[in-house]
Amino acid sequence: MSKIKFHQAAKNEFFAVRDYYDDLVYGLGKTFIFEIERHLEIIKSNPLAYPVIRKNIRKAVIKKFPYSILYRVEKGKIFVLAIANHKRKPYYWKNR
Repeated sequence: MSKIKFHQAAKNEFFAVRDYYDDLVYGLGKTFIFEIERHLEIIKSNPLAYPVIRKNIRKAVIKKFPYSILYRVEKGKIFVLAIANHKRKPYYWKNR
């Protein structure tokens, strides 16, 4: 099982989105967290499960929310680069 490390900006995005959904509907932020964690468990158990979208960057689409987890695998470690909104400017995260 690989270790997951979040880029600070990705961590900030994660908490901001959680807060946004909780402000929208109480408890929805918790559902968002559950979906992200569920996909992170899949990534941990099989880091190559999701498709490559750019060089060595992979994308796990969160089906219940308009977000994806963008990550790369290097030397047995998983680096989460972004919790990206599908409507946000593409590749805004590429310098992470």
